[in-house]
Amino acid sequence: MQRDTQTQNRTLPRARLLNAAVALLLGILLLTGCGGSVAGSASLSETAVVTVFAAASLTDVFQEAAGSFSRSGHSGNVEFNFAGSQQLAGQLREGARADIFASADEMQMQAAVEAGRIEEMSVKTFACNRLIIGYGRGVSGDSAAPGLESLLKLAQPGHKIVVGAEAVPIGQYTRQFLASAEQDDRLGPGFRAGFEDNIVSEEQNVRGILSKLQLGEADAGVVYASDILGETELQRMEIPAHLNISATYPIALTRDSRQPEQAATFVTFLFSEEGTAVLESHGFSTECRAEGSRGASATAAAEASDHAND
Repeated sequence: MQRDTQTQNRTLPRARLLNAAVALLLGILLLTGCGGSVAGSASLSETAVVTVFAAASLTDVFQEAAGSFSRSGHSGNVEFNFAGSQQLAGQLREGARADIFASADEMQMQAAVEAGRIEEMSVKTFACNRLIIGYGRGVSGDSAAPGLESLLKLAQPGHKIVVGAEAVPIGQYTRQFLASAEQDDRLGPGFRAGFEDNIVSEEQNVRGILSKLQLGEADAGVVYASDILGETELQRMEIPAHLNISATYPIALTRDSRQPEQAATFVTFLFSEEGTAVLESHGFSTECRAEGSRGASATAAAEASDHAND
């Protein structure tokens, strides 16, 4: 009886070890199978992501364009980094990863070219804009038509004006407008001096200007015509054509784009009939496109091929 008990005691640990080994083996097989399934589904769901660095004034129109681009059956997801063009050019200079850069002026695009991130020959103008003055209840003006009398009111004491900082494209364009106004006999240096005396804030991008106006922290501000289109909280004051500035928007693929084919496809879409319609519906003009830009489809495709072979 004692011998049987000893034999049984030796058999039990062996059985437990055998059961544990079998359980471990089954676990490994299950994990291997699940791992293969997950890896397979991940590879199937992987989608190219195109990163676009775009001027803040392009926020609304580019988001709509990306939606249209996706609904049209194009592959790849488009993600955006919206900021002042000077900030984006600085990020590119510091090595930030991007596939496309769309600037609100040629100066910041040139900065990206000089930093070695953009091939100068690949830069194309895809849209242009013009300046307009947005204002709230604190300013009275005729929004139906441009008028020097309405502009003169902005130079009178007591108004709070917000503009873009000097390094920002909208700030540069605003100063060009003021320089032209200073040369106009009906406005003169007094207008510019009074206007500048009324400036209470200089913003790093046009969205900052709009925010100040919407919050009632300023009476008027110089923005792009596209920014005020459809805006219900603010009114608009046209700047006479001979004083206005044409804001040029260049675009290009980065030289080290990780998704050159998909990026080129998105740029091509912006030049297409559908992309052009989206731009114009947001108040942008495409008439300023350089002659070479109208062949952007072939150019973009060639650039994609060159990038792919790098």
